[in-house]
Amino acid sequence: MNIEIREIRLKDAVSYREALDSVCRERRFLAGVAAPSPRMTRAFIERNIARDLPHFVALVDGRVVGWCDAIPGDPKQGSSHVARMGMGVRKDFRRRGIGRLLTEAVADKARRGGIEKIELGVYSSNRAAIALYQKAGFRIEGKRLRARLLDGVYDDVLIMGLFLQPQTNVTQGR
Repeated sequence: MNIEIREIRLKDAVSYREALDSVCRERRFLAGVAAPSPRMTRAFIERNIARDLPHFVALVDGRVVGWCDAIPGDPKQGSSHVARMGMGVRKDFRRRGIGRLLTEAVADKARRGGIEKIELGVYSSNRAAIALYQKAGFRIEGKRLRARLLDGVYDDVLIMGLFLQPQTNVTQGR
């Protein structure tokens, strides 16, 4: 199996949305239970490309089988140095190193783009993803207890972070 990891292109919109929707519909790994509309998905990709944000896809035979993005916060809110990461891999393509390759590509581009930190939330039941993130250097920074109730099942959300840049000379807190 030949896996291509590259930055997302607008022509990937339909296949990207199909991959996103397939993971959403598993109702276990992502906050959404269905992908956004095709129009919203296309607009998201267009914004990311226009802003040159870290947004990568994994392709097998030209079909998107995984994705990873890191979207910086709002500069007006003082959070543009931190990016929120989202990712997923289609069920049939997990445990093949795709998540690791996508995470590395996004972290590398984020680092080169001046992002200081990547954060993410992961359900505590998603042990495979937690292990992947820890191997990539993410650390657990907190936990939101019973943050999700879906299909009668509670799940905690672990907040994880990865520092990409050394701390500058600003002070912490006040």
